[in-house]
Amino acid sequence: MLPEEKDDELDEEYVKADKRASREAEPAEEPAPEQPRAEPQPPAEPLDEEEGERPDINVYSLLRMSIGMYIEQAWIHLGLRMDPNKNKVEHNLPYAKVAIDTVDFMVQKLQPDLDDNEKRELDLLLANLRMNYVQRV
Repeated sequence: MLPEEKDDELDEEYVKADKRASREAEPAEEPAPEQPRAEPQPPAEPLDEEEGERPDINVYSLLRMSIGMYIEQAWIHLGLRMDPNKNKVEHNLPYAKVAIDTVDFMVQKLQPDLDDNEKRELDLLLANLRMNYVQRV
């Protein structure tokens, strides 16, 4: 068999087709018929705290969180705790005064939601902050 005859044989068996062109010429597939929608499910029962229930956030809980942040800032600016951003202890008494005054203001606004133990704790904490501030001024 001559090489030219082999090529002819191969040409007969192998058909080269450009599939890109044939895809463009084919009509687009029709979308599948819509599935019937499932009926809306009733809301799930509330989760227990152990299962990851989100706490109820209200103004008083936000005040409690903010008070904690300002207390931490007061201790840092009084130079009694290390500043985690700078990894060193620095004194900044004007900032400490603002933080202490802000804690005092927030505690006054939080009074209606405080029980006796929380009130005593916050009063003691404010007293400690003020005493440390006066000692450094």
